Amino acid sequence: MSNAATNLPRRYPGLRPFERSQSAVFHGRQDDITKLSNLVLRERLVVLFAKSGMGKTSLLQAGCAPELERQDFVPVFLRTERSDRPLLAGIGEMLEKNPHVGGKDATGLRPGASQTLWEKMKRLEFDLNGLPATPVLVLDQFEEAFTLSHTEESRNQFFSELADLANETMPEELRATLLEQFEYGNLDVETMQWWEQQPNVRIVLSIRSDFLHMIDRVSKGIPGILRNRYELLPLDREKARTAIELPAMEEGLYASHNFHYAPAALDEMLDFLSGRNAGSDGKVNNKAEEIEAVNLQIICQDVEERIIDYQKNAGFVVDSQFYEGQEGLRNSIRNFYQNQLTQFPKAYVDRILQKTQQGAPISTLDKGLTAKPVTELHDTARRLIEESLITPGNRRNSVVDDTLISDYQVSPDFLDTLVDKSRLLRKEPRLDDFYYEISHDTLLPAVIESRNARRDKEQADRQKAEYQAQLAAEAKRREAVEAELTATRRQRKLARMVAATSFLSLLVCLAAAVWFINEYVENARNQLEQAEFYVHNELYNAADHAYQELIDRPYRCWILENTKPHQDVCAEYEIVKRFHKMYRTVEDNFKLADSLMLVNNYSPALQRYRLAEDSLKAYRALNAQLSHDTLNNDWRVRRELINEKNDLIGKRIYNANQALAREFKISQREYESFVEAKVWGQALRNLRRMKQLLPSHPSDETDLKNALIIDEMPSDYVRKELIKCEAKLRGL
Repeated sequence: MSNAATNLPRRYPGLRPFERSQSAVFHGRQDDITKLSNLVLRERLVVLFAKSGMGKTSLLQAGCAPELERQDFVPVFLRTERSDRPLLAGIGEMLEKNPHVGGKDATGLRPGASQTLWEKMKRLEFDLNGLPATPVLVLDQFEEAFTLSHTEESRNQFFSELADLANETMPEELRATLLEQFEYGNLDVETMQWWEQQPNVRIVLSIRSDFLHMIDRVSKGIPGILRNRYELLPLDREKARTAIELPAMEEGLYASHNFHYAPAALDEMLDFLSGRNAGSDGKVNNKAEEIEAVNLQIICQDVEERIIDYQKNAGFVVDSQFYEGQEGLRNSIRNFYQNQLTQFPKAYVDRILQKTQQGAPISTLDKGLTAKPVTELHDTARRLIEESLITPGNRRNSVVDDTLISDYQVSPDFLDTLVDKSRLLRKEPRLDDFYYEISHDTLLPAVIESRNARRDKEQADRQKAEYQAQLAAEAKRREAVEAELTATRRQRKLARMVAATSFLSLLVCLAAAVWFINEYVENARNQLEQAEFYVHNELYNAADHAYQELIDRPYRCWILENTKPHQDVCAEYEIVKRFHKMYRTVEDNFKLADSLMLVNNYSPALQRYRLAEDSLKAYRALNAQLSHDTLNNDWRVRRELINEKNDLIGKRIYNANQALAREFKISQREYESFVEAKVWGQALRNLRRMKQLLPSHPSDETDLKNALIIDEMPSDYVRKELIKCEAKLRGL
């Protein structure tokens, strides 16, 4: 890649949201842009909500901002992320420094008096291209006002003043002061009339849907806060097609020349993104019309980087072979995490080098870290992410910076490089500390897969080291035997020379031979006992290797079969294979259930957990049937391991039931709200979501019924409500 290409903008931003300057390549959301922009133009307050990763920030910055500017409205993007100062102070500073502020109205200025948000918006004059414009206050990631460590006093004051601005009501304290001044003649009629005019402003609150319930805290001051709400849904197939095709064809100064997608390749990408090829049974996913924008951007960004690296000319046509088919698409998501980790050491070293060139102080820890090999920096970052930022339930975990710095001996610049350059972590200020977490749920499967692969390799390396140590010990024993045999040969030679000692030498030789045979038998038994030890501790890969090595030595197998206690190695190995096969069945169902939980497929996850539970019961029964002596606690596989796995599966089933019940309650609450508002289309969407959440196992459905505290089974409740809702949609 050339240096010029490195500095030019990309057509696809990947995990980063689209910025205002990227509006030319922001496609696939035209309906949302038009509807949301019209709603903002028409209403004073609008709430935009969607799941994480749907692209709310991109829609506002690259989609609605240009549309609003064409109508002489200027978007002013604000955040409530700083918790080291009062919320209103941070908002006020961002408003004052906004580049679109062209002046201030000094009418009725009150020197020394603090300005409320209502008064500030009344006095600030915004312009666009030299002409007056109406400001649109966009409070992006509004959930931060609730989740970060703002004080209750700061939060309540902010909500109160936001309510005055949204409700078009002058603050009561200000009104009382002005009326008092007017009564005493200190305020003329013209100035009072100016005060009575409301600020001309629009307000947009952007919030994640899983935090939408928190807006209830604001609804007391703004009763109609959810009256004008807009939900951003996943891309459907045609919108996703537009989002892929049009940026590639856009003319302009980009790191890549314009290119096109072959129709077959585009259909294959859409099938992959919509999950049509995800089913192992060959069935089409029912949610094939829903496509995650984040996954789309990562895949398209990978295609563009290939075009840049291969220096393809303008008009190049991307076909399936270019991105290596479906496996290449899967690798785009999987390798994004690995690629960012690979590039991290250089980004971190460059960051410290730049600070050094600027004369900034460099800590001793940073100097030591940058002197380490690249592989060590890579492994430290990988272990930090995979071991500390994922919970035991395979979810994102927020960890305070002090803990990460102490546990992994890294620096704040080390962590911030993972945030700013690698885009693998997100940094949030809370309670006067900084917390770090994985930047997006989309990365979780790749991080978990990498963690599991690393752990498996580490376990295999440990088992290999143990086995090599055993081989070394056996080699030492063999050397000792050979040394003894050498000594025996010497004694034989001496015996031939001395006739008087010939009989004694013969006895010595016979004793040595017996000893050698006994040692050989003992070694064979030790090797078999080691194989049984591996099975006892469920180390089946090591056990397979040990049994296979014994079988490859037929003399040892013959000795073990024909000496007491008689043991048939081949028969034992066939039994071990049965145990290994059943163990893999339990593990495969368990891991698949965990992966389904990661993408919130709670009902299929519960089904897989139940299959794992049933397989474990069969595994336990096989252990009881084929163990050597259960009365004397001589089990083939340790019962403690099976019991621990059974407890873990039980906890997973419990957690999955809890998550399913929580999601079901949320969908049920939203369904009832839409029924009350007679919005039957949205109500039907929530009912279908509730139907997808219904568990297949009778026990799980009973647990869901108890959690919901209803008199009928949830499946019966959903079926009846579907009939009622569909009837309403047909106008019956």
